[in-house]
Amino acid sequence: MEIKRQQEVVEAFHYDLRKENEELETDLRVGFSPIEPDDENYPKENTVIAARLEFRLVFDTYVLSGVVSQINHIINRKIEKQEDIVQEEVDELVGPLFNIVQRMAYEITEIALDQPGIQLNFQSSEAE
Repeated sequence: MEIKRQQEVVEAFHYDLRKENEELETDLRVGFSPIEPDDENYPKENTVIAARLEFRLVFDTYVLSGVVSQINHIINRKIEKQEDIVQEEVDELVGPLFNIVQRMAYEITEIALDQPGIQLNFQSSEAE
């Protein structure tokens, strides 16, 4: 699958101290939305997809949460519904979003905690 990517967008990123006895769970939500191109000359055989990652990562003393997204142009392929792509392609589409969350988590926790930052390791459930 050939992908031309636009710049990732950090819609929100939060570092919050965890309140005592606060019951929270780690949550990752990946979503895709086909987008109609604004350009009437956009190639009909291509697809524009918005990928979005909403996350809440819960640790003992703090919580990282936010939303990152990216517009992707899939070259020479029409994708109209979720079933049109396999898990490996999903992983390829959202990889940059997980990478940016890993980078931000490392930097923010390094600064906030004044120690080496947290190293996140996201892996696909298919990789087991």
